[in-house]
Amino acid sequence: MEKLAWMFSPMRSQQQTKMQPDSVGPLRKMAILVSLTVLVYYVDTRLQKMSGERSHNSFLADMLTVVFCMLLPAFFLYMDCQRRKQKQGVSQKRSNGGKRSLHGGEVDSTGRGSRGKLPAENFGNDIGSNEGRSTHEARGAGQLTGCHTQLTAQQLRSRSLASVAQWNQAINASVRAGNHDKAEKLLHEIYDAGLMPDTISYNSVIHACAKQGDITRAELWLRKMRDRGVSPNTISYNILMDACVKADDAEAAERWLARMIEDGVSPNEVSYATLIHASAKHGATEYAEQWLQRMLSEGVEPNIVSYNSLIYACGRQGDVEGAEKWVNEVEKRGLSARVTTYTAVVDACAKAGDVLRAEKWMERMIAADVEPNVVSYSAMIDACSKAGDPARAEQWHKRMLDQGVQPNAHTFSAVISACAKGGDVAGAWRHLKRMEEASIPADVVVYSSVLDACAKAGDSDSAMQIFQQMRAQDIRPNVVAYASLARPFAHRGDWIEVERLAQMMSEEGLSMNEYFLYALLLAYASARPRQADRAAKAFLEARARGIEANKHVAAALGRAVGRVRCNQLMASQGMPAQQGSAEQQQQSTDSAAWSGNRASKPPHHNKRTGTRHTDAWVWAQ
Repeated sequence: MEKLAWMFSPMRSQQQTKMQPDSVGPLRKMAILVSLTVLVYYVDTRLQKMSGERSHNSFLADMLTVVFCMLLPAFFLYMDCQRRKQKQGVSQKRSNGGKRSLHGGEVDSTGRGSRGKLPAENFGNDIGSNEGRSTHEARGAGQLTGCHTQLTAQQLRSRSLASVAQWNQAINASVRAGNHDKAEKLLHEIYDAGLMPDTISYNSVIHACAKQGDITRAELWLRKMRDRGVSPNTISYNILMDACVKADDAEAAERWLARMIEDGVSPNEVSYATLIHASAKHGATEYAEQWLQRMLSEGVEPNIVSYNSLIYACGRQGDVEGAEKWVNEVEKRGLSARVTTYTAVVDACAKAGDVLRAEKWMERMIAADVEPNVVSYSAMIDACSKAGDPARAEQWHKRMLDQGVQPNAHTFSAVISACAKGGDVAGAWRHLKRMEEASIPADVVVYSSVLDACAKAGDSDSAMQIFQQMRAQDIRPNVVAYASLARPFAHRGDWIEVERLAQMMSEEGLSMNEYFLYALLLAYASARPRQADRAAKAFLEARARGIEANKHVAAALGRAVGRVRCNQLMASQGMPAQQGSAEQQQQSTDSAAWSGNRASKPPHHNKRTGTRHTDAWVWAQ
């Protein structure tokens, strides 16, 4: 009965309807062939009767012939139908290759299910009804539907996490592009999409604000993060601490560390390394060491970054012993010293003017299979320059080139400065040319060093040529460059040329400082006859503009106006009188030569102005 009911059911009718297109073609062909066969047999029989011929074949033989003629095309039609079915089966498998069955429900290639739909014939005409089925069958169907519902929820959760991850990638891309406004907008759009941002989402936005230096907005997002139920992690607080340190607000960084601990978030080595760097940045070595001790007491193992900050702090103060102590501590703890570690010690030796000690650490770095970089070689060459050893500076420069390390502007500046200390104009010219050949743009500091070499050699012609070359390169000279250019003319007593340079400097908006004042007074003192009145007037005008009158300026003034008048002028400015004769003062100034002073305070790079500067070399004779 079930089979009969199925035969007359609508499902059977639908299946028959679907089968008709496939079966009509072969049946029609077979009918045509049979009809042609019968027609041929009939025509042949009629022709025989009309011609009066009698067939020698029996009726049975004629019928067998007809049947054979019918079966032969039927066989070929059957084989054709089988071949077509096989092709359709292969095609259907290929089209459904990305689909799979899950407890009777269909799931397509995208992983989306048909929400537990089972074939209609298993449920009767009503899919949601359990009529016509046993209790066991209904329970089984319910279990299948419930299982599929659970899997769908898991898929939705994983799909939600994947969506948030895609949003986070877009936020990170905005952060890398420096567009914090877009990063904030994307975070709002996550909520608009009905999703919940995670910690990574908020950390990316906080980092975007901190990267722009907007600490207030970064702090606001951290508070929003907590208010909306997303717990900040260690990275969240570390981003804010790092931003505060970059803004030179170490106290704010310490407050955020305290807040981190209050919120139950444990600081890591990066957290403490940030505070150690904040102290080392301002030369507060003892305070940095206190943070290191606290780090150890909290059970947080310091990393190499923490020790590098301490070594850097010692290097800024020229404390070679302190720097070496921390390097030994690094090796004791089994940490791998980096190139920055050794370079910091070399720089400390350079600031202390200890060339031999700097070379020892360079050799120790190489022996530890740590390749020195351009900063390492520059620090070593700078040490040679401060020690007034241009030959050794040339040696280290050549060694750097032999190792395949490309020099930078600071390296050439250090070598040229070493040549300037020895008054080697040819050497300074040679390295300036090599710098141009290496396509490294020279700045005003490099040209000032070459001018310094010309000044020491008293070569005013070469100095003027260098100055014109600098102007041709669209490099705007500063007051130090003008002072360097003025010095060889000052030694010749060419006060007219020095005054002309002072006028040029004023027209370019540059104010005279004690360096140029010294050169101007020296020009008046070296002139024949001496220009005492001009020197006295220039001194008083400079003092009225707030220019400092140090011992070098006072010595040049004494040579220009004499000791008695010099003391009177100094007294009028509330300054102590100069001791000794003018000749003794000049000898003291010449012997000082400011070469030692330059070694005590080397040129360095100013991050704000983008230039390196020094404040001692111009007094060298």
